Amino acid sequence: MPTRLALSALLFCACCLGLPLAQAQTASPSHETSAPQPLLSSSINDFSNEDWDRGVLRRVAGVTIPATPANVEGFISGRQVQLGDGEWRAITEVQRVGDNLAVFVEGKPLDAEAVGYPRRLVVDDAPGTGRHLQRLPGRFNTPINDFTNQDWLKGIYRKAAGISIPVTERNREEFKPGAIVRLADGQDYAVTHVSEFGRSMGVFLDSPVLPGEKYGYPRQLTFVAPPPKP
Repeated sequence: MPTRLALSALLFCACCLGLPLAQAQTASPSHETSAPQPLLSSSINDFSNEDWDRGVLRRVAGVTIPATPANVEGFISGRQVQLGDGEWRAITEVQRVGDNLAVFVEGKPLDAEAVGYPRRLVVDDAPGTGRHLQRLPGRFNTPINDFTNQDWLKGIYRKAAGISIPVTERNREEFKPGAIVRLADGQDYAVTHVSEFGRSMGVFLDSPVLPGEKYGYPRQLTFVAPPPKP
């Protein structure tokens, strides 16, 4: 197995202008009766060199993802991951290198074209066995700011995965790095960092850039779970 390389972590910094406040709402309980969905999915790092292709190792079956608190807790040996092409494989080893995780899986090397960045990596326990990481219910919803300019579209940052929400006492208390949030399409993401400016706060996620037309105002952002305890 080749030497694991230290990967460069991307840091996003953005500014949200002061916007009118709105009240957060308790999330509506889910009435779905379908099978439990996987707990967590992660972006794959956009990293390429002689050993990596779009976050996928060229010579062995492995991918690199950000080492967020949620990913460190969720991606562990023995669990299953679903690749971008729909295939499930067992995790054989996880190594942390700086701000990133190298997740190694069983089987032959992976096809970066099919499973690399910007696709995501989903973690679950054992599909087909009845053992699943349970999908957590949303705790409350907060509105996304109706704000558009050259950097923002309907409250969604154009250059990184950032969402502008009002500064409220509850939002300030709950939206912290490592927390899990849910977007309008039901996908869960980990918060990487939060920046507060005036009456608004930018919540940045473990994801490629988000399309404002799909996720922005008048949709809401759902808070799902706080960061894991140390």
